[in-house]
Amino acid sequence: MNTIELKTLHCSDGCENECFVIDGIPLHEYFQPHYHRPEPQLSLDILAVTWNAVFDHEGDARFMRHLLTQDKLNLPILSCPDDLDFSCTVLVAEIEKTYRCVYWKRIGRVNHSAEHFAEEKQHGIVFADGYSDADWKQYGDAVFLRVDSHEWREWIAQNWSEELYRRRVNYTYPCWQIERNIDWFYDCGWCFDRRQYDALVNSCHPR
Repeated sequence: MNTIELKTLHCSDGCENECFVIDGIPLHEYFQPHYHRPEPQLSLDILAVTWNAVFDHEGDARFMRHLLTQDKLNLPILSCPDDLDFSCTVLVAEIEKTYRCVYWKRIGRVNHSAEHFAEEKQHGIVFADGYSDADWKQYGDAVFLRVDSHEWREWIAQNWSEELYRRRVNYTYPCWQIERNIDWFYDCGWCFDRRQYDALVNSCHPR
């Protein structure tokens, strides 16, 4: 089996950065020769680990914590350190968990061209699909707000964390699970021990 760790390493910009280390080798060293950089000024070794990042908004941190509990998905692993809001460079790993193992099959970059802000706004608090009874009790009145209305803007200004989390779960997450929305560039085929992997995840607290 492969091993996965998080270690603080010296980076190309002279600073230190926490990085994934797979079998003793920094993650970016595996895929650097295969990665076409749309942002040539961005060094791969300074990308931020999303698992324990300090996000700009609690809604994004809550979203990341939610994703770390899922068993099969394209999981964000690295992001642009200057825009920790999932809108800039986001690298994902296609993962699948079993009882004993966690598989990382390949790594790719999110292609944001399919994401549209107008659609995203329709998938916040007004998107009632999947509402629980508790959601209806707490947010039922907000479902009927018209997007971009004055009342809607007031609601999201007062409840931005909840609004953002719902947009991420209802819109961002499904977009990232569509094959054409990921530019895959590295087939890794790693297999990690589930207990070791879960211990690493549990040590991370995106905030």
